[in-house]
Amino acid sequence: MIRLTALLAAASIALTACDAPTSQTFVQPNPKGATSQSSQTSVVFSVAPANAPSGPIVDNFARNFLNTLQVRSIAERREHCGYFFIGSDGRLQASTPRGGTFASCDMPAPLAGQGIVASYHTHGAYGRQYDNEVPSVIDLTSDFDFGIDGYVSTPGGRVWLVDFQTRTTLQLCGLRCVTSDPGFLPQDEDKIRQSYSVQTLQRRSSIL
Repeated sequence: MIRLTALLAAASIALTACDAPTSQTFVQPNPKGATSQSSQTSVVFSVAPANAPSGPIVDNFARNFLNTLQVRSIAERREHCGYFFIGSDGRLQASTPRGGTFASCDMPAPLAGQGIVASYHTHGAYGRQYDNEVPSVIDLTSDFDFGIDGYVSTPGGRVWLVDFQTRTTLQLCGLRCVTSDPGFLPQDEDKIRQSYSVQTLQRRSSIL
C-alpha cells in the first residue's frame, strides 16, 4: 500500500499518513447512493477523545488531504477511506488510505482510546449511474454510530462534512473545490442541496 506524505498542512498541524490502531470488527462497505433505515437513534457515546479538535482546523486539514487523495482515487477508479486521528505527539494525522472498490470502501471500526476524530473517504471516479455527488445514507449513519464526524469528497470535486452532532451533512465547498475527475459530467446540479439529513437523503434517493 502506497503511503501519502505530507504535502499540505493547516497551521502547525502535521499532515502525515500512518497506520492508526485497528480492531477486528469491520464497518460495512458504503456503496454509493445506498440507503438504510438503521442507525437513526440519538448518539449516546463517541469514540472521539474529549478534547478532540473540530471546526475550521479539521475542515481545512480534511480538504487538503482529500485534494491530494483525489488524484489517486480517480486514477484507480475506486474509493479510498480511513480516519483522521490525534497521534501520540498531539498532532492531527491521517491513517493510510485503504483502497476499496468502484462503489464501496470498508475499514476497521474505530474504538475509544485511538484518538480518532473523523472518518474520511472519496467517492472515486465519475459514474453516471451513481448519485455520487452527495454522501449516502450509510455514509452518514456509519459515522453517527460511532459519534464521529466524517468527510467525503466527490468526483465533481465537492467536499462534504458529516456532522454527528447535528446529524446532518453539509457542503464544505462546492463543485471543483478539490481535484475533480476530468471525465465528470455535471447533471441536475440545481437539485443538489447545501445540506441533508438522513431523511432528506432518503427522499432524494427515492425520486432519482
